[in-house]
Amino acid sequence: MAVRDTSIDPRLLESARKQFREKGFLGAQLSDICKDAGITTGAIYNRYKGKEELFEAVVKDTVESMNGILEEAKNVDPYKLSDDELIGVWVNTEENTRLWNERLMDMKDGLELLLKCSEGSKYSRYHEQWLEKMSDIDYDYLKALQERNLADKKISRKELHVLVSALWKLYTEPIVHGMSDKEIEHHCKVVGDLFNWQKAIGIKV
Repeated sequence: MAVRDTSIDPRLLESARKQFREKGFLGAQLSDICKDAGITTGAIYNRYKGKEELFEAVVKDTVESMNGILEEAKNVDPYKLSDDELIGVWVNTEENTRLWNERLMDMKDGLELLLKCSEGSKYSRYHEQWLEKMSDIDYDYLKALQERNLADKKISRKELHVLVSALWKLYTEPIVHGMSDKEIEHHCKVVGDLFNWQKAIGIKV
């Protein structure tokens, strides 16, 4: 029985990651991925059905981490939070931006592929679909605020999605543009000044 060459797998994934980052999903060629990894095309097809499945393997950990964020948020019942905890979710935009950036930077490589290089793959709309789900969760937090009379401006589910999408763009652009840690620190302060949830939804503090 032939022994599987386990050294191929990390070389293959690293080569695929490099080619997808440089050329995008549509532009990357399996032949180039194989050449860069020093393997035959047969080695790919022994492991993956094709380019789509290979891309899925490259972003798998990031997708699982992003889905985990959704699950984590869904498992928090906003109606069980204290008033201060509920307000705190919205008010300190600079600190929240810093925490989000730290979390997203931990999966920088995979997020870069999802955000910039996934066109043509089944993940081309992944971040939009993720934002739809996160907006649903955020809307539950908003309703909890309003029902406790802690926020007095009416924001529809659709409008909240637009606002959340805009803030998500501010969270992810540092990754897209390869900002340094120092630039990101300044960026968090700017986002804190620019995105004032307290005024936008009328939080009473």
